[in-house]
Amino acid sequence: MRRISYSVGGIVLAAFLICGSVLFGTLYYQLSQTRTQEVVDGLLNRGNTHRDVLVDSYDQTTMRHVSMMEADSSFTVVITDADGKRLEASRPLSNEMKSVLEHTDFDYRQQGKIVTMRDFLMTDSPITIDGKHQGHVFMFASKAIVDHVLNPLKQQFFQVGLLALLLAGAASIWTTRLISRPLVQMEKATARLLDGEDGALPIDRQDELGQLARSIQQLKQDLDFLNRERSEFLASVSHELRTPLTYIKGYADILERQTLTPDEQQRYVTIIREESQQMNEWIEQLFWLARIDANAFMMERKPVDVEDLIHQVIRLMRLDIEQENVSFEIEGERIEVMGDAQQLRQMIVNIVENARRHTTSGKIIVRYGVNAVGAFIQIEDTGEGIAAESLPHVTKRLYRTEASRSRKHGGTGIGLSIVEAIAQTHGAELNIKSQLGHGTQVTLQWKEK
Repeated sequence: MRRISYSVGGIVLAAFLICGSVLFGTLYYQLSQTRTQEVVDGLLNRGNTHRDVLVDSYDQTTMRHVSMMEADSSFTVVITDADGKRLEASRPLSNEMKSVLEHTDFDYRQQGKIVTMRDFLMTDSPITIDGKHQGHVFMFASKAIVDHVLNPLKQQFFQVGLLALLLAGAASIWTTRLISRPLVQMEKATARLLDGEDGALPIDRQDELGQLARSIQQLKQDLDFLNRERSEFLASVSHELRTPLTYIKGYADILERQTLTPDEQQRYVTIIREESQQMNEWIEQLFWLARIDANAFMMERKPVDVEDLIHQVIRLMRLDIEQENVSFEIEGERIEVMGDAQQLRQMIVNIVENARRHTTSGKIIVRYGVNAVGAFIQIEDTGEGIAAESLPHVTKRLYRTEASRSRKHGGTGIGLSIVEAIAQTHGAELNIKSQLGHGTQVTLQWKEK
């Protein structure tokens, strides 16, 4: 977490420095250009004024008068003829001034010229009298004039930049603490949560960090729920598998006795077979559950004839159902749905088996067809029904409405959760309606696309 703090602080400080450097650099450049332009404009105006005087009186006396006017100023004036010959200068010229004059284009058509040299600025004001090019007035100004104004400005910028750097450092430290403090809190709280202790996360914040804290808290609650569910599931599975194994082992030991009558032997063999069948059903349902959890449904989507599918299930289960004084009724029209025939058959088997277990007498009605919404399959029984408070939970794994009823009727407690998972993968909605003492109605509803 300390690395994150340093990284955030470094990023914030770098951002401040970059933005400040760009801002101050741009501002300084603009001020420098503005000041230079002011000097150039003043210099050019001064040269144009001297040129206007010479246009009115172009003689040696006037040239000397112009030269004397600039003798005590910070500028240097040079007057030349049309060919570039120096006629007058207010002070001796430096080599740089002489060089630029030697390479100046003295074309009389030019109306004015500004030249920037290493140490000087120069302006050129051509002298034209009665349409004839007579000469030039060159004005030189040392760049020290510009620097004289810019140097204090540089010092001020340096001071302001140093102050800005200190403020940027303070802002980066404050920002780093502002961001990293809740992260550190969340790190410590998360560590305590992983150790099973209570950890106070900053869930009251309304920013992204608060949202992250709420997500972590929700994740912890979900993990706790899953751990409880896993523990309860493993305990229930161990209990349910241990019970038939105990029966099988116990009656197998009894069968080894030599004193049993043939009727007793047959009765004990029947019990062993029934408990083995119960274990086989458990293992089959657990197999389906494992496939659901692993998201390993290999669906072969193709048209499935619902009527043929239901008749297969009826043929498979009719004998067991009719032995319990329960009749079958089938109502419907031939329809097809897209899906995997094996998974759809398992779904219907689970629903019908659930109805059989809880219907001691009466009938089970299977309906199928197309309604206003789309294709549907409906299994209704006249059994004992489900209490209203239990109805929302019947698709949960290992949920049973009554512990005593679970032993009386058998069952794994995961059949309807498998039905719900298969229905979802096939785009069907599972609806369960029931009333205690009046039976249960389970509907699989497809929607037309």
